[in-house]
Amino acid sequence: QPQQPQQPQQPQQPQQPQQPQQPQPSEQPSCAACLCVFDIDRTLTGKQGDTQQCPRNRELDMYDDGYGGGRATLSALANEGIATTFCDGCLLGITSAGHGSGADSPWNRFLMDTVMRGKVHDAFAQEHPESKVWSYGTDVRSPYVLNQGNRIKQASVDLVVRWYNERGACVEPHEVYFFGDRTENIPPFQEKGFNSREISCGSRDWNLYQGSGMVGYCGARPEEIQKERGNIVCQ
Repeated sequence: QPQQPQQPQQPQQPQQPQQPQQPQPSEQPSCAACLCVFDIDRTLTGKQGDTQQCPRNRELDMYDDGYGGGRATLSALANEGIATTFCDGCLLGITSAGHGSGADSPWNRFLMDTVMRGKVHDAFAQEHPESKVWSYGTDVRSPYVLNQGNRIKQASVDLVVRWYNERGACVEPHEVYFFGDRTENIPPFQEKGFNSREISCGSRDWNLYQGSGMVGYCGARPEEIQKERGNIVCQ
């Protein structure tokens, strides 16, 4: 049999250059969270029982042990709701030198369950029911801290940030906002790179601390809760 002529070899196709691998989206959450932390006495509250000088405040049928004690009285902020401010879109926390009326009191339960409310925080709390406990000083096991002294509150807030970040949030220092009525507590937050703002600027208690006006009277108003960078005291 005559041999079949060999088919000419096809020229080899040039190899396509390999496409560079697209970087995979990071598994880490983007650092987009913010955190609002509040003092209790004369921030979330006003002077007990005084809704005449503080008409936007609301008196409750519960005992509040702060500053000599009396019927718990919500400040305008707590009465109208943290959710009416930019903090509705942030995680929330408390850092107080006082203790409310004690961890197991109806007043403290009200603060945690009714005052500390906002869209983002509610969603987090639903996913983390273990967060609904009180912490003390720098033994931080939740976002709600009692008995942390004046001028050192920033140390507890730093631990609250760490607590949140260990649970999948991503809060950077410049997205932390502390609100309190006591003048001396505001500047030290600069040490940690946190924002802080004095509130109750229009109403001060001239009977406490030798009439120095060191603490607020009616407490925070929603319009004082501003997302502003820096460490801002009343003028």
